Amino acid sequence: MRTIFSFSLLLCLLLGACNEATSIGLEKEEEVSGLCSIAYLKAQASNGERVIDESLVIQGIVTSTDRLGEFNRQLIIEDESGAILINIELAELYRRYPIGSQLEIYCCGLRLRNYGGRIELGGETDLYQRYGLREEELDRYIRTLTPAASAPQPRAMTFETITAQEVACYVRFDNVQFTESGIWCDEDSTTSDAYASEHTITDPAGNRFTVRTLATCHYAKEPLPSGKGSLYGIIDYFNGRYSLRVVNYGVCF
Repeated sequence: MRTIFSFSLLLCLLLGACNEATSIGLEKEEEVSGLCSIAYLKAQASNGERVIDESLVIQGIVTSTDRLGEFNRQLIIEDESGAILINIELAELYRRYPIGSQLEIYCCGLRLRNYGGRIELGGETDLYQRYGLREEELDRYIRTLTPAASAPQPRAMTFETITAQEVACYVRFDNVQFTESGIWCDEDSTTSDAYASEHTITDPAGNRFTVRTLATCHYAKEPLPSGKGSLYGIIDYFNGRYSLRVVNYGVCF
């Protein structure tokens, strides 16, 4: 508990000073053929799956990994236009692609998937229905442009300003509170195992928003914060519903 609290406190010190909307800044690189924005790439997706057959390249800052189990075998990169989730069949992605590093993704041959309205990037589906990139494919498709230098800054948002453009983006909700007490992930009454759970937060106007937490997160059985504060996380979307996935235990209460 003390380790998690210390990490949360450090994150607050790094990010809490940012009271205005901030953006993801990218280092300038030499011109790359086929370079496009993440928003442009996502616009090429169909209702199901599409293999990218053009020499498209995107660049972005890593805003989420599996460091605290909040995302499993997935990372997210973001540029000024938006963000996209990338599926990778590899554990401990945070060691290879730490938060704050800048990546370049060569997309030709990769697959865009529409998962309940959320656009994802991945590889070919195998016999076990896994569609993440394999470890041996990573050097072919992903290049690190700059190592992690500082924590990326979230976009300060309110519930009512969230749109499809913010899906997968790193955001911050201020002056919010949970409507109930309890723990981040509810437990099965028979096995006491945690399972993915949803809780509700409200803003000063009484507007409500869903916070979703996976059972794999390291603080699944820790208590929800009380009082008012700020949450840092990724905007998720599935079948018409938005939710927030907390990143790096970004809880400043």
